[in-house]
Amino acid sequence: MVDYRDDEREGPVVVRRPVYDAGMKLEAKVKAGDPPAFETARAEAAKFSEAGNSGDAAFWTEVFDFLMWRESVGAETEIIILEEGESWDADEGEVIRPGAPRQQGADPD
Repeated sequence: MVDYRDDEREGPVVVRRPVYDAGMKLEAKVKAGDPPAFETARAEAAKFSEAGNSGDAAFWTEVFDFLMWRESVGAETEIIILEEGESWDADEGEVIRPGAPRQQGADPD
């Protein structure tokens, strides 16, 4: 999951923990002259898609999306890593944790 709001191209980059971990592992393996990590993720997604494994294809597509998004924003852009069960409220700009009380914004009326 990456937050693709057109009006906020500089982030934050929001990503699920397993996707983040897979992306960072790919980046750590890249050596000089190798294709970028996002190309490896794209190839993994294609491999699983061709094999009819839609679950793994979707995962690697998400890794590809995360790595591409990360490549296209500034180094200072915040990365928000969602743990299991968490979600992102783009309107409020906050992580929603399961079972945690949420404070609603004030009603303007």
